[in-house]
Amino acid sequence: MSERDELVAPNPLDDDPDQRAAAYRVMRTQGEVVPFPGLDGILAAVSYDSVASGLNSVNDFGGSAGQEQLPEEDKHIAAISEPRHGKVRKIINSVVAFHKSQRIEPYLGRLCDNLIDTMLTEARDAGNQGVDLVEHLARPIPPAAITRLLGFPESDAGLFVDWIRESGERFQEAAASGRSIAIADSNPQMRYHVDTRIAERLAEPMDAWPNDALSRFLSTEVDGKRLGLRSIRAQIMFIIGAGTDTTRNAIGNLFYRLGHHPQTYAALRSDPSSVDAAVEEALRIDAPAQFMVRTCRRPTELGARPIEPGQTVFMCIGAANRDESVYQDPDVFGVDRGSRDHLSFGSGRHICPGAGLARMEIRIALRAFLSRVVSFHMADPVFHPMPVAMLLGPQTLRIVIDEEAPMKPRQ
Repeated sequence: MSERDELVAPNPLDDDPDQRAAAYRVMRTQGEVVPFPGLDGILAAVSYDSVASGLNSVNDFGGSAGQEQLPEEDKHIAAISEPRHGKVRKIINSVVAFHKSQRIEPYLGRLCDNLIDTMLTEARDAGNQGVDLVEHLARPIPPAAITRLLGFPESDAGLFVDWIRESGERFQEAAASGRSIAIADSNPQMRYHVDTRIAERLAEPMDAWPNDALSRFLSTEVDGKRLGLRSIRAQIMFIIGAGTDTTRNAIGNLFYRLGHHPQTYAALRSDPSSVDAAVEEALRIDAPAQFMVRTCRRPTELGARPIEPGQTVFMCIGAANRDESVYQDPDVFGVDRGSRDHLSFGSGRHICPGAGLARMEIRIALRAFLSRVVSFHMADPVFHPMPVAMLLGPQTLRIVIDEEAPMKPRQ
Protein backbone atom coordinates (compact mmCIF):
# COMPACT_ATOMS: atom_id res chain seq x y z
CA MET A 1 0.00 0.00 0.00
CA SER A 2 1.41 3.40 -0.96
CA GLU A 3 1.76 6.39 1.31
CA ARG A 4 -1.13 7.94 -0.62
CA ASP A 5 -3.35 5.03 0.44
CA GLU A 6 -2.50 5.30 4.14
CA LEU A 7 -5.63 7.28 4.88
CA VAL A 8 -6.25 8.72 8.30
CA ALA A 9 -9.64 10.40 8.44
CA PRO A 10 -12.75 10.86 10.51
CA ASN A 11 -15.20 8.00 10.15
CA PRO A 12 -17.31 8.16 6.94
CA LEU A 13 -19.82 5.90 8.73
CA ASP A 14 -20.10 8.22 11.74
CA ASP A 15 -23.51 8.59 13.38
CA ASP A 16 -23.47 12.35 12.78
CA PRO A 17 -24.07 13.36 9.14
CA ASP A 18 -21.76 16.37 9.37
CA GLN A 19 -18.95 14.18 10.72
CA ARG A 20 -19.45 11.89 7.73
CA ALA A 21 -19.06 14.93 5.50
CA ALA A 22 -15.85 15.87 7.31
CA ALA A 23 -14.51 12.37 6.65
CA TYR A 24 -15.35 12.59 2.97
CA ARG A 25 -13.64 15.98 2.80
CA VAL A 26 -10.40 14.52 4.19
CA MET A 27 -10.67 11.55 1.82
CA ARG A 28 -10.97 13.91 -1.16
CA THR A 29 -7.61 15.44 -0.28
CA GLN A 30 -6.11 12.00 -1.03
CA GLY A 31 -7.74 11.66 -4.44
CA GLU A 32 -11.04 11.19 -6.23
CA VAL A 33 -11.04 7.42 -5.66
CA VAL A 34 -9.38 6.16 -2.47
CA PRO A 35 -9.50 3.17 -0.09
CA PHE A 36 -12.53 3.18 2.18
CA PRO A 37 -11.25 3.47 5.77
CA GLY A 38 -11.59 0.28 7.78
CA LEU A 39 -12.81 -1.87 4.87
CA ASP A 40 -9.97 -3.81 3.27
CA GLY A 41 -10.13 -4.04 -0.49
CA ILE A 42 -12.96 -1.54 -0.92
CA LEU A 43 -12.47 1.65 -2.92
CA ALA A 44 -14.56 4.79 -2.52
CA ALA A 45 -15.34 7.36 -5.19
CA VAL A 46 -15.62 10.60 -3.21
CA SER A 47 -15.63 13.45 -5.74
CA TYR A 48 -18.72 14.61 -7.62
CA ASP A 49 -17.14 13.85 -11.00
CA SER A 50 -15.95 10.35 -10.07
CA VAL A 51 -19.30 9.36 -8.54
CA ALA A 52 -21.29 10.74 -11.47
CA SER A 53 -18.96 9.02 -13.93
CA GLY A 54 -19.12 5.72 -12.07
CA LEU A 55 -22.92 5.77 -11.89
CA ASN A 56 -23.17 6.68 -15.58
CA SER A 57 -20.73 3.96 -16.69
CA VAL A 58 -23.19 1.09 -16.48
CA ASN A 59 -21.07 -1.12 -18.74
CA ASP A 60 -17.98 -0.66 -16.56
CA PHE A 61 -19.64 -0.81 -13.14
CA GLY A 62 -22.47 -3.24 -12.50
CA GLY A 63 -25.34 -3.46 -10.04
CA SER A 64 -25.05 -4.29 -6.41
CA ALA A 65 -21.99 -6.15 -5.16
CA GLY A 66 -22.74 -9.80 -4.47
CA GLN A 67 -25.77 -9.80 -6.79
CA GLU A 68 -24.17 -10.36 -10.19
CA GLN A 69 -23.46 -14.06 -9.61
CA LEU A 70 -27.06 -14.81 -8.64
CA PRO A 71 -29.39 -16.57 -11.10
CA GLU A 72 -30.95 -14.02 -13.45
CA GLU A 73 -34.47 -14.64 -12.15
CA ASP A 74 -33.39 -13.77 -8.58
CA LYS A 75 -31.86 -10.40 -9.45
CA HIS A 76 -33.63 -7.18 -8.62
CA ILE A 77 -33.64 -4.30 -11.10
CA ALA A 78 -30.46 -2.65 -9.72
CA ALA A 79 -28.47 -5.84 -10.40
CA ILE A 80 -29.83 -6.63 -13.88
CA SER A 81 -27.49 -5.78 -16.76
CA GLU A 82 -28.40 -4.07 -20.00
CA PRO A 83 -30.19 -4.60 -22.28
CA ARG A 84 -32.56 -6.57 -20.04
CA HIS A 85 -32.35 -3.87 -17.35
CA GLY A 86 -34.00 -1.31 -19.60
CA LYS A 87 -36.82 -3.66 -20.53
CA VAL A 88 -37.67 -4.54 -16.93
CA ARG A 89 -37.25 -0.90 -15.97
CA LYS A 90 -39.99 0.07 -18.43
CA ILE A 91 -42.47 -1.95 -16.41
CA ILE A 92 -41.45 -0.17 -13.22
CA ASN A 93 -41.54 3.23 -14.94
CA SER A 94 -45.06 2.53 -16.14
CA VAL A 95 -46.22 2.67 -12.53
CA VAL A 96 -43.83 4.71 -10.38
CA ALA A 97 -42.73 7.41 -12.85
CA PHE A 98 -43.98 10.77 -11.62
CA HIS A 99 -46.59 11.31 -14.34
CA LYS A 100 -48.03 7.90 -13.40
CA SER A 101 -47.76 8.10 -9.61
CA GLN A 102 -49.38 11.55 -9.42
CA ARG A 103 -52.74 9.81 -9.26
CA ILE A 104 -52.14 8.91 -5.60
CA GLU A 105 -51.32 12.50 -4.58
CA PRO A 106 -54.82 13.19 -3.14
CA TYR A 107 -54.62 9.96 -1.15
CA LEU A 108 -51.22 10.90 0.26
CA GLY A 109 -52.48 14.37 1.16
CA ARG A 110 -55.34 12.89 3.19
CA LEU A 111 -52.99 10.39 4.79
CA CYS A 112 -50.55 13.11 5.87
CA ASP A 113 -53.38 15.20 7.34
CA ASN A 114 -54.56 12.23 9.39
CA LEU A 115 -51.04 11.33 10.53
CA ILE A 116 -50.39 14.90 11.65
CA ASP A 117 -53.74 14.99 13.49
CA THR A 118 -52.62 11.99 15.51
CA MET A 119 -49.16 13.41 16.09
CA LEU A 120 -50.49 16.75 17.34
CA THR A 121 -52.91 15.03 19.70
CA GLU A 122 -50.06 13.07 21.23
CA ALA A 123 -47.83 16.17 21.30
CA ARG A 124 -50.34 18.06 23.46
CA ASP A 125 -50.08 15.34 26.10
CA ALA A 126 -46.33 14.80 25.75
CA GLY A 127 -45.26 18.35 26.57
CA ASN A 128 -41.49 18.81 26.58
CA GLN A 129 -40.95 15.08 26.12
CA GLY A 130 -41.96 15.60 22.52
CA VAL A 131 -43.20 13.17 19.90
CA ASP A 132 -41.30 11.06 17.41
CA LEU A 133 -41.75 12.56 13.95
CA VAL A 134 -40.26 9.48 12.31
CA GLU A 135 -42.83 7.21 13.94
CA HIS A 136 -45.77 9.49 13.24
CA LEU A 137 -44.94 10.87 9.79
CA ALA A 138 -41.74 9.78 8.04
CA ARG A 139 -42.14 6.03 8.55
CA PRO A 140 -45.82 5.46 7.56
CA ILE A 141 -45.94 7.51 4.33
CA PRO A 142 -43.60 5.59 1.95
CA PRO A 143 -44.97 2.05 2.48
CA ALA A 144 -48.51 3.42 2.17
CA ALA A 145 -47.61 4.96 -1.19
CA ILE A 146 -45.90 1.82 -2.45
CA THR A 147 -48.68 -0.55 -1.39
CA ARG A 148 -51.19 1.73 -3.13
CA LEU A 149 -49.22 1.66 -6.38
CA LEU A 150 -48.64 -2.09 -6.19
CA GLY A 151 -52.33 -2.76 -5.64
CA PHE A 152 -51.77 -4.38 -2.25
CA PRO A 153 -54.20 -3.84 0.66
CA GLU A 154 -53.49 -0.74 2.77
CA SER A 155 -53.03 -2.99 5.81
CA ASP A 156 -49.85 -4.38 4.23
CA ALA A 157 -48.02 -1.07 4.70
CA GLY A 158 -47.52 -1.58 8.43
CA LEU A 159 -46.14 -5.08 7.91
CA PHE A 160 -43.52 -3.88 5.45
CA VAL A 161 -41.96 -1.38 7.88
CA ASP A 162 -40.33 -4.00 10.11
CA TRP A 163 -39.62 -6.45 7.30
CA ILE A 164 -37.69 -3.84 5.33
CA ARG A 165 -35.56 -2.96 8.34
CA GLU A 166 -34.76 -6.64 8.91
CA SER A 167 -33.89 -7.12 5.22
CA GLY A 168 -31.52 -4.16 5.29
CA GLU A 169 -29.69 -5.56 8.29
CA ARG A 170 -29.34 -8.98 6.60
CA PHE A 171 -27.98 -7.41 3.41
CA GLN A 172 -25.44 -5.47 5.46
CA GLU A 173 -24.35 -8.63 7.31
CA ALA A 174 -23.99 -10.50 4.02
CA ALA A 175 -21.97 -7.70 2.44
CA ALA A 176 -19.65 -7.52 5.46
CA SER A 177 -18.90 -11.25 5.19
CA GLY A 178 -18.58 -11.27 1.41
CA ARG A 179 -21.65 -13.46 0.90
CA SER A 180 -24.25 -13.16 -1.84
CA ILE A 181 -27.88 -13.01 -0.81
CA ALA A 182 -30.90 -12.82 -3.07
CA ILE A 183 -33.46 -10.22 -2.09
CA ALA A 184 -36.05 -12.99 -1.75
CA ASP A 185 -33.86 -14.62 0.92
CA SER A 186 -33.36 -11.42 2.90
CA ASN A 187 -36.73 -11.84 4.60
CA PRO A 188 -38.69 -15.12 4.28
CA GLN A 189 -41.82 -13.60 5.85
CA MET A 190 -41.90 -10.81 3.31
CA ARG A 191 -41.21 -13.27 0.48
CA TYR A 192 -44.12 -15.46 1.55
CA HIS A 193 -46.40 -12.44 1.82
CA VAL A 194 -45.51 -11.16 -1.65
CA ASP A 195 -45.96 -14.67 -3.09
CA THR A 196 -49.40 -14.79 -1.48
CA ARG A 197 -50.42 -11.49 -3.09
CA ILE A 198 -49.19 -12.74 -6.47
CA ALA A 199 -51.16 -15.98 -6.10
CA GLU A 200 -54.31 -14.06 -5.13
CA ARG A 201 -54.06 -11.92 -8.26
CA LEU A 202 -53.42 -14.92 -10.50
CA ALA A 203 -56.55 -16.58 -9.10
CA GLU A 204 -58.66 -13.72 -10.49
CA PRO A 205 -59.78 -13.52 -14.14
CA MET A 206 -57.20 -11.48 -16.05
CA ASP A 207 -59.84 -9.14 -17.48
CA ALA A 208 -60.75 -8.19 -13.90
CA TRP A 209 -57.21 -7.19 -12.91
CA PRO A 210 -56.81 -3.54 -11.82
CA ASN A 211 -54.31 -1.29 -13.57
CA ASP A 212 -51.55 -1.40 -10.96
CA ALA A 213 -47.91 -2.46 -10.66
CA LEU A 214 -48.68 -6.09 -9.82
CA SER A 215 -50.88 -6.49 -12.89
CA ARG A 216 -48.21 -4.86 -15.07
CA PHE A 217 -45.53 -7.26 -13.85
CA LEU A 218 -47.77 -10.27 -14.41
CA SER A 219 -48.98 -9.28 -17.87
CA THR A 220 -46.09 -7.45 -19.58
CA GLU A 221 -43.71 -9.39 -21.83
CA VAL A 222 -39.93 -9.01 -21.82
CA ASP A 223 -38.07 -10.52 -24.79
CA GLY A 224 -41.27 -12.16 -26.00
CA LYS A 225 -42.35 -13.79 -22.76
CA ARG A 226 -43.73 -12.80 -19.40
CA LEU A 227 -41.48 -12.49 -16.38
CA GLY A 228 -41.20 -15.55 -14.19
CA LEU A 229 -42.70 -15.45 -10.72
CA ARG A 230 -39.25 -15.38 -9.06
CA SER A 231 -38.28 -12.32 -11.06
CA ILE A 232 -41.59 -10.60 -10.32
CA ARG A 233 -41.13 -11.31 -6.63
CA ALA A 234 -37.59 -9.87 -6.72
CA GLN A 235 -38.72 -6.64 -8.42
CA ILE A 236 -41.65 -6.15 -6.05
CA MET A 237 -39.55 -6.75 -2.95
CA PHE A 238 -36.94 -4.32 -4.26
CA ILE A 239 -39.55 -1.64 -4.99
CA ILE A 240 -40.99 -2.02 -1.50
CA GLY A 241 -37.57 -1.77 0.13
CA ALA A 242 -36.00 0.95 -2.00
CA GLY A 243 -39.21 2.95 -2.18
CA THR A 244 -39.58 2.91 1.58
CA ASP A 245 -36.06 3.30 2.99
CA THR A 246 -34.84 6.28 1.01
CA THR A 247 -38.03 8.32 1.25
CA ARG A 248 -38.46 7.69 4.96
CA ASN A 249 -34.86 8.78 5.49
CA ALA A 250 -35.28 11.84 3.30
CA ILE A 251 -38.35 13.02 5.22
CA GLY A 252 -36.57 12.50 8.53
CA ASN A 253 -33.42 14.26 7.31
CA LEU A 254 -35.44 17.25 6.09
CA PHE A 255 -37.13 17.77 9.44
CA TYR A 256 -33.83 17.23 11.26
CA ARG A 257 -32.37 20.14 9.28
CA LEU A 258 -35.46 22.32 9.75
CA GLY A 259 -35.41 21.59 13.47
CA HIS A 260 -31.89 22.99 13.59
CA HIS A 261 -32.81 25.93 11.34
CA PRO A 262 -36.01 27.46 12.78
CA GLN A 263 -35.58 30.63 10.72
CA THR A 264 -35.66 28.55 7.54
CA TYR A 265 -38.82 26.82 8.75
CA ALA A 266 -40.46 30.19 9.50
CA ALA A 267 -39.48 31.43 6.04
CA LEU A 268 -41.09 28.38 4.43
CA ARG A 269 -44.32 29.07 6.29
CA SER A 270 -44.24 32.66 5.03
CA ASP A 271 -43.40 31.61 1.48
CA PRO A 272 -44.37 27.98 0.71
CA SER A 273 -43.20 28.47 -2.89
CA SER A 274 -39.74 27.51 -1.60
CA VAL A 275 -40.89 24.04 -0.49
CA ASP A 276 -39.48 22.32 -3.57
CA ALA A 277 -36.11 24.03 -3.05
CA ALA A 278 -36.07 22.90 0.60
CA VAL A 279 -36.75 19.32 -0.46
CA GLU A 280 -33.88 19.39 -2.97
CA GLU A 281 -31.46 20.93 -0.49
CA ALA A 282 -32.29 18.32 2.14
CA LEU A 283 -31.72 15.59 -0.44
CA ARG A 284 -28.37 17.14 -1.34
CA ILE A 285 -26.89 17.79 2.08
CA ASP A 286 -28.04 14.49 3.62
CA ALA A 287 -28.26 11.91 0.84
CA PRO A 288 -30.63 9.20 2.15
CA ALA A 289 -28.51 6.54 0.43
CA GLN A 290 -24.95 7.55 1.27
CA PHE A 291 -23.32 5.24 -1.25
CA MET A 292 -24.19 2.72 -3.93
CA VAL A 293 -22.15 -0.46 -4.19
CA ARG A 294 -20.79 -1.25 -7.63
CA THR A 295 -18.55 -4.02 -9.01
CA CYS A 296 -16.10 -3.31 -11.81
CA ARG A 297 -16.89 -5.44 -14.87
CA ARG A 298 -13.87 -4.72 -17.06
CA PRO A 299 -10.53 -2.89 -16.82
CA THR A 300 -11.21 0.82 -16.63
CA GLU A 301 -10.19 4.03 -14.91
CA LEU A 302 -12.14 6.15 -12.47
CA GLY A 303 -10.92 9.42 -11.00
CA ALA A 304 -7.48 8.84 -12.58
CA ARG A 305 -7.19 5.51 -10.73
CA PRO A 306 -7.00 2.18 -12.61
CA ILE A 307 -9.80 -0.20 -11.58
CA GLU A 308 -9.61 -3.94 -12.23
CA PRO A 309 -12.53 -6.33 -12.85
CA GLY A 310 -14.07 -7.64 -9.64
CA GLN A 311 -13.09 -4.56 -7.64
CA THR A 312 -15.84 -3.27 -5.35
CA VAL A 313 -16.30 0.50 -5.45
CA PHE A 314 -18.56 2.51 -3.18
CA MET A 315 -20.01 5.38 -5.22
CA CYS A 316 -20.23 7.81 -2.30
CA ILE A 317 -23.20 10.00 -3.11
CA GLY A 318 -22.99 11.64 0.30
CA ALA A 319 -19.47 12.79 -0.56
CA ALA A 320 -20.34 13.94 -4.08
CA ASN A 321 -23.22 16.06 -2.81
CA ARG A 322 -20.84 17.98 -0.55
CA ASP A 323 -17.95 18.36 -2.97
CA GLU A 324 -16.58 21.87 -2.39
CA SER A 325 -15.43 22.09 -6.01
CA VAL A 326 -19.09 21.90 -7.11
CA TYR A 327 -21.05 23.52 -4.28
CA GLN A 328 -20.25 26.77 -2.53
CA ASP A 329 -20.38 26.28 1.25
CA PRO A 330 -21.43 22.64 0.76
CA ASP A 331 -21.95 21.99 4.48
CA VAL A 332 -24.48 24.81 4.80
CA PHE A 333 -28.19 23.96 4.58
CA GLY A 334 -29.23 26.68 2.13
CA VAL A 335 -32.74 26.55 0.72
CA ASP A 336 -31.89 29.39 -1.66
CA ARG A 337 -29.40 27.10 -3.43
CA GLY A 338 -32.26 25.90 -5.65
CA SER A 339 -30.28 23.11 -7.30
CA ARG A 340 -31.44 19.69 -8.50
CA ASP A 341 -28.04 18.55 -9.72
CA HIS A 342 -27.31 16.43 -6.65
CA LEU A 343 -26.82 12.69 -7.09
CA SER A 344 -29.13 11.41 -4.36
CA PHE A 345 -31.22 9.47 -6.88
CA GLY A 346 -28.25 8.35 -8.93
CA SER A 347 -27.37 9.52 -12.41
CA GLY A 348 -27.69 8.56 -16.04
CA ARG A 349 -29.67 5.69 -17.52
CA HIS A 350 -30.04 3.92 -14.18
CA ILE A 351 -31.26 6.90 -12.18
CA CYS A 352 -33.87 5.91 -9.60
CA PRO A 353 -37.20 5.43 -11.44
CA GLY A 354 -39.09 6.44 -8.30
CA ALA A 355 -37.36 9.81 -7.87
CA GLY A 356 -40.47 11.76 -8.81
CA LEU A 357 -42.62 9.70 -6.46
CA ALA A 358 -40.18 10.25 -3.59
CA ARG A 359 -40.08 13.99 -4.20
CA MET A 360 -43.87 14.09 -4.22
CA GLU A 361 -44.11 12.23 -0.90
CA ILE A 362 -41.56 14.50 0.79
CA ARG A 363 -43.22 17.64 -0.58
CA ILE A 364 -46.71 16.57 0.53
CA ALA A 365 -45.44 15.73 4.02
CA LEU A 366 -43.72 19.10 4.38
CA ARG A 367 -46.67 21.12 3.06
CA ALA A 368 -49.07 19.31 5.38
CA PHE A 369 -46.80 19.93 8.37
CA LEU A 370 -46.30 23.61 7.47
CA SER A 371 -50.07 24.11 7.33
CA ARG A 372 -50.56 22.74 10.85
CA VAL A 373 -47.44 23.71 12.82
CA VAL A 374 -46.34 27.32 13.31
CA SER A 375 -43.14 26.40 15.14
CA PHE A 376 -41.38 23.44 16.72
CA HIS A 377 -38.03 22.60 18.23
CA MET A 378 -35.94 19.50 18.76
CA ALA A 379 -36.56 17.64 22.01
CA ASP A 380 -33.28 15.85 21.35
CA PRO A 381 -30.82 17.65 19.03
CA VAL A 382 -28.66 14.55 18.48
CA PHE A 383 -28.94 12.60 15.22
CA HIS A 384 -29.77 8.94 15.94
CA PRO A 385 -29.17 7.08 12.65
CA MET A 386 -30.72 3.97 11.20
CA PRO A 387 -28.49 0.91 11.79
CA VAL A 388 -27.81 0.25 8.07
CA ALA A 389 -24.45 1.87 7.25
CA MET A 390 -25.06 2.72 3.60
CA LEU A 391 -28.24 4.63 4.49
CA LEU A 392 -28.58 7.94 6.31
CA GLY A 393 -31.74 8.81 8.17
CA PRO A 394 -32.86 9.29 11.76
CA GLN A 395 -34.21 6.24 13.53
CA THR A 396 -36.06 8.58 15.88
CA LEU A 397 -36.60 12.35 15.76
CA ARG A 398 -38.30 13.72 18.84
CA ILE A 399 -39.76 17.19 18.42
CA VAL A 400 -41.77 19.55 20.61
CA ILE A 401 -44.63 21.46 18.97
CA ASP A 402 -44.39 25.06 20.19
CA GLU A 403 -47.42 26.47 18.38
CA GLU A 404 -50.13 24.91 16.22
CA ALA A 405 -51.77 26.71 13.32
CA PRO A 406 -55.56 27.08 13.21
CA MET A 407 -57.00 24.09 11.41
CA LYS A 408 -58.50 24.93 8.02
CA PRO A 409 -61.56 23.16 6.60
CA ARG A 410 -60.62 20.17 4.46
CA GLN A 411 -62.02 19.53 1.05
